[in-house]
Amino acid sequence: RALGLNLSKTKDTKPHEAADLMALLAEDRKLGKGDPAAALEAWLDQTREAFDFRFRKAHHRSFDGLTAVEEGEWRGEFSFVQLADPQLGMLHGDKSWEEEKAMLSLAVQHVNRLKPRFLLVSGDLTNAWPVGPQADPLNAAKQVVAVKEVLREVDSSIPIVLVPGNHDIGQVPTPNELDLYRSRWGDDYFSFWVGGVYFMVLNSQFYMDSSKTENQRKDQDAWIEAQFEALKKRQPKHAVVLSHVPPFIAEPTETQGWANWEVEPRERIVKLAKNAGVRIWLCGHYHGNAVAVDEDLEVVTCAGVGSNINWTANPGVVATSIRPDFEKCVGDPPLLADAQHSGLRVVRLDEDGPRHSWFVLADAPMSLEDAFRQGGGNSPGRKQKRNSEAINNRLGLYGNYQDAFNKPGAR
Repeated sequence: RALGLNLSKTKDTKPHEAADLMALLAEDRKLGKGDPAAALEAWLDQTREAFDFRFRKAHHRSFDGLTAVEEGEWRGEFSFVQLADPQLGMLHGDKSWEEEKAMLSLAVQHVNRLKPRFLLVSGDLTNAWPVGPQADPLNAAKQVVAVKEVLREVDSSIPIVLVPGNHDIGQVPTPNELDLYRSRWGDDYFSFWVGGVYFMVLNSQFYMDSSKTENQRKDQDAWIEAQFEALKKRQPKHAVVLSHVPPFIAEPTETQGWANWEVEPRERIVKLAKNAGVRIWLCGHYHGNAVAVDEDLEVVTCAGVGSNINWTANPGVVATSIRPDFEKCVGDPPLLADAQHSGLRVVRLDEDGPRHSWFVLADAPMSLEDAFRQGGGNSPGRKQKRNSEAINNRLGLYGNYQDAFNKPGAR
């Protein structure tokens, strides 16, 4: 790829053959003048930097190419694709991650065909912990490389927006882990604009356990307040918040558990978001679908593009427990990572507000228009029925977990 070669004609090239080719090019001064070894090392450094920069476009709390100057004006409706929890390594406990990598690769093929305005990846790119009592930094680094190998195939015209997940920065992140994440993936919180719509990316792990990052959490809090205050004055067409862990998963006043925020920052930041006109908040983390509302704000928790959990209980019960009782709330098999269960969400923003539709990878739409051709999609702004029964009926990979896993061949 770095040499501009046709990938389809070089896919069977062995590593030692590629190394020999690079050595010959260096000897022939094709990679630069001077000492061949130094030229080769410099060329490799430049190539790695160019390759990685695509994943580090979020810096200085903004995103290259998606600023208010470039994208601050409303230009009409557009769509983007959300992928949640690729989490390479989850299915087999970090012993291998071929299934999750295959599902991510399939999703990328769909994204390249759909040509969304941008691709959102809602956290937990990898499974191995970078820090903590179960830390496995070697596998974590290997999984980072594997994720980048797949995401580099996303069409270069489609920006990739990354949200930090707990597996990316640790359950109890430290400043060192935040620095490691930023070196791999860019800022852990930032804002960007697309076609007159404002987007805010948050580091939700600060609101799960910030015992080792209190100052960093305060910095994000101050930044959030300033952003929302400016937003009320600017009044963009729409405003969207993006985080890995949802602030709440069923009810705004639910107790804190493993899959929602601490109560105090939840109440405070959700209120700020609503007052600033935010109507949709997109998340991941739960490895299943859930939708909840608070007045005009819709919190959408997206099932994974990697492994999904075979939940058999209501997310409002599961997510608010400190640790789920898997024997009581998870079916058999407990995890599923295949094209019939892994999936993506298409989100559209138009004059009336947000709409979104979930698709398993085996049934992804052929075009963005197909995703909403029959009036599909959900939005509180469209005055759809909003009650517990209606929300429960939209849970799971097929709209209801029980129905999904009673299907022939699902187990």
